[in-house]
Amino acid sequence: MLPLDQGRKGGLARVARVRQLLLEENRQTYTILVGDFLSPSALSQSKINGTTLNGRQMIASMNTLGIDFVIFGNHEFDLNETELISRINESKFTWISSNVFKIGTNQSFSSTIRYKIISIDEINILLIGLTIDINKSYIRIINQTSLITFVQQFIKSISNIKYDVLVALTHLDLQVDIQLAQHIPEIDLILGGHEHENYFLSRGFQYIPITKADANAFTVYIHRCAFNVNTKQFRVYQTLTQINSQLEDEQKTAEVTNYWYDLGIKGFQQMGFQPNKTVSCLPPNIELDGRSTSVRNFATLLTDYACQSILNSTYRNETKIAVFNTGSMRIDDILRGTITQYDILRVFPFQDNLYSLSVPGLYLANVLTNGMSMRGSGMFLAFCGIETPDQGKSWIVDGLDISKTTLNYSLATIYYMKNTEFLNPSITIWNEFNITQTQSLIDYLQIKYAPC
Repeated sequence: MLPLDQGRKGGLARVARVRQLLLEENRQTYTILVGDFLSPSALSQSKINGTTLNGRQMIASMNTLGIDFVIFGNHEFDLNETELISRINESKFTWISSNVFKIGTNQSFSSTIRYKIISIDEINILLIGLTIDINKSYIRIINQTSLITFVQQFIKSISNIKYDVLVALTHLDLQVDIQLAQHIPEIDLILGGHEHENYFLSRGFQYIPITKADANAFTVYIHRCAFNVNTKQFRVYQTLTQINSQLEDEQKTAEVTNYWYDLGIKGFQQMGFQPNKTVSCLPPNIELDGRSTSVRNFATLLTDYACQSILNSTYRNETKIAVFNTGSMRIDDILRGTITQYDILRVFPFQDNLYSLSVPGLYLANVLTNGMSMRGSGMFLAFCGIETPDQGKSWIVDGLDISKTTLNYSLATIYYMKNTEFLNPSITIWNEFNITQTQSLIDYLQIKYAPC
């Protein structure tokens, strides 16, 4: 919402300024966001008089910025049904969702629409919205394995709709975007999200453009489009534009984002945090890399410290190994210099409590090996207290391959992992600790690198 990396990158008020400039260039400019904006974020977890913000700050900011169309990301469904419907109702923009339905029905969820026609002069542009599948009790999402057939049937079902250009707004894995381009020739352009980093590809026999901008509004993709009404040819000229300190703020958006930021900080204070309090002062040669492209692919100093902090906070149960999924880290940034509590809240916005478990060696080895195979996703695992000399084929503790022993191992992890990867009758829950992953890292860092 506000600029990150010490004010150098991002900021919705700067995005609003880019939109202003584009509208001056062409009044037929549309601003689109393809999901994961209500959650996860630190501010969304802030509580004002006991009520969690749950993305209210983002709706207010987007309303002011001038967003025209959005689709669901998978993290919109972090909110419960009532909260999500409230956010949709607060929106001044349109939610498009072609493959998300109310559970048990073929009805669109809430007030979302399945497609949108934009008419510019005599040209009709069809927008559809596609979201990656996730299991939630109140929605039904057509999953990615069935998506090609679903989209083909959906386009056929609206064949009475006259359109010249079809733009797919997607929050999908990149490989699924590629499949859409390869198998659905009606699509002219794919505007995608979900990957957290920018991409530009041309795929399919018509070389359909697929574009994705960076997370946290570090970049925006500008698409200047042309359509020849005689030849029916569609052309896209795309520019990846950095959102940085060279751009001035659009003042109305700046006022709204600053208001909600200040309110969120007050909420954290009510929750017992001191967001502006210094936790640590990192030496000049130390950087804590929390970028999604890093933590979801390999260990960084930040994942190592976060893992060690879990062990430190659960030592009274004599835990020897710690594991957590790197998708719980949401900062997508590099921490340098002075670290505040708010920085750590950005790292771990979800207030997951810590647990100690007793886990059979073979089971733990299988979880860790599977985690290695999830490289690039949020289920890629960070671990400590255990080693793998062969990229996940074997796991060694005290010189023994844990998969070949009959031993149980004392493990520390977070609530999410306890209820997913470690939800098994063979596992014993020893203790739930009255400390969150967030507070654990705060405690660890202020000892590791003392405040200035």
